[in-house]
Amino acid sequence: MSDHRSRHVIVYDIPKDGRRNKVAAILEGYGDRVQYSVFECLLTKEQFEALWQELGEVVEASEDSVRAYRLCAACVAWTKTLGEAKEVVVPDVYVA
Repeated sequence: MSDHRSRHVIVYDIPKDGRRNKVAAILEGYGDRVQYSVFECLLTKEQFEALWQELGEVVEASEDSVRAYRLCAACVAWTKTLGEAKEVVVPDVYVA
């Protein structure tokens, strides 16, 4: 398993409460909620694939929309926030 982690921004628009709550619960296990339907996740390739598979088991393709954007290091460094936005801090050390 790779130790290299990339920052991903995952957004969703899901009209049904039940599925929306399930998707949010899955994402909370992988990252930080930064807006109501926006999460930032620091993931290895394997973790992203596992997350995407879990989401695929819940999402209804004909009604829901989920998008994932992987950010390069330069994009992460450029990220800016305004207002009450809390910066997601990446720890230097991970304890498993």
